[in-house]
Amino acid sequence: MPLEVKILGIAPTSDIFYEENGQDPLIRFRTTPCRIKKFEEKLPISTEKKQRNLVAIDETVVKANGKRYYVFAAMDVERNELILMRVYTARNHLTAKSFVKEVLNYCEGKPKFVVDKAPWLKSALESFGLEYEHETFREEKQG
Repeated sequence: MPLEVKILGIAPTSDIFYEENGQDPLIRFRTTPCRIKKFEEKLPISTEKKQRNLVAIDETVVKANGKRYYVFAAMDVERNELILMRVYTARNHLTAKSFVKEVLNYCEGKPKFVVDKAPWLKSALESFGLEYEHETFREEKQG
């Protein structure tokens, strides 16, 4: 199953809302224990540091009240586990680097990464000296 389909699987299991914090709105996921359990049955969530050989990272844009938010997600490909998911108000080298750094907190050693053609992800991985390969996660439109 493609990574973006798994990420979008959160939508039916969470009520997504935002609140003003004086600057940018914060996106919050409001879930019940039952919803989290159902989500974990579909896609296990890993919260511990493990030896990981192959990690896929992708991001998608979500629009809320006319603003764009970027959902970054990392998955352990071999275990089919969600490692980390974060929402940012920007999509660039700095946000990607911050996300990759946090993902590495859940990895023993340096795994190989799989990313799409996003230059911000590639430059973030290169800044840490990490190995990666390119794979298109979604089919590109013909036209």
